[in-house]
Amino acid sequence: MMRLLPWKTRMAIDLGTASCHISVHEAGVVVREPTVIAFDADRHRPIAWGAEAKQMLDREVTDVEVVRPLRGGVIADFDAAVLLLRHFMHQTLGHRPLLAPLVVVGQPTRSTQVERRALVNVLRAAGAGEVIMVPRALAAAIGAGLPMDQPECRLVVDMGAGSTDIGVVSMGMIAAGETIHFGGDDLDEAIRRYVRRRYRTSIGRARAEDIKIMAGALTSEMMAEQVRLSDFSGEETSAADAQKLEGIADLMREALMRAIAEVLWILDELPERQMDEIAHVDSVLTGGCAQLRGIAALMSDELALNFVAAPDPMSCTILGLEAILNDLDALSLDGRRFMQ
Repeated sequence: MMRLLPWKTRMAIDLGTASCHISVHEAGVVVREPTVIAFDADRHRPIAWGAEAKQMLDREVTDVEVVRPLRGGVIADFDAAVLLLRHFMHQTLGHRPLLAPLVVVGQPTRSTQVERRALVNVLRAAGAGEVIMVPRALAAAIGAGLPMDQPECRLVVDMGAGSTDIGVVSMGMIAAGETIHFGGDDLDEAIRRYVRRRYRTSIGRARAEDIKIMAGALTSEMMAEQVRLSDFSGEETSAADAQKLEGIADLMREALMRAIAEVLWILDELPERQMDEIAHVDSVLTGGCAQLRGIAALMSDELALNFVAAPDPMSCTILGLEAILNDLDALSLDGRRFMQ
């Protein structure tokens, strides 16, 4: 049983490539911000965090350096990550705690020792005390409402901006899992290259993300509206810019085959009994990419399983970490198991 001093602050942190969520024990989720920080031109001091910094990144503001501290779901800029987390943690607590807070944090389901150490060091440099690491696939499964007290295997695929975590969950543990450095950012990059190659027009990452969001679907029939290059520029547009962007849904569907291939590889490695259990229940999609219309049907068709998207896919990981934070006595095996 884990014993805590009654006045020690407890926090759950989901530090993702695109967004950071922080929950405080008995207060709920209090921070939902982009994982972005902006510095002055000489990088002497930070000048904006979160949503404000993301606006600077999207608008390509000059004379500032805008940084995304994570790439592919892991720490890419240690100093920027520390400054960003320290700001969010102080914002969350509203004061300097007497004791460094205990932090439950999501980590890639499959990561190297170096990547895990970097995450712990960032948290402690930002002001955390004890750090409990939980695989992201397990946290996402808990947040999506999958039962943790049953032996039958269930599949969860958490597809975020920088990485995709795949987990086979049984009895509150990850029976098999993998993390691949593929996510929504890769879809954005695929769109950028496609537009440059087909339409001879260069667009930034922010515009590519806008196209992905506006298209929002993996078949042209599901797209809510036509997407044109002129929709993403405030300047006077040429006839070429005004034409409809075609092939975006097909492009995203093709790009997603990389993640689907990794899921298939994990399933092929499972014992027949576990595969049979997964085949008889719904598999769950979480993360930002789960909001793409048609993605559950695509994965169902390609993998011969029944996939459904979680009701609030963006919040599943932090909600799972929050559930663990609120019942630490049920946590064992260094965060690899969470029994109800």
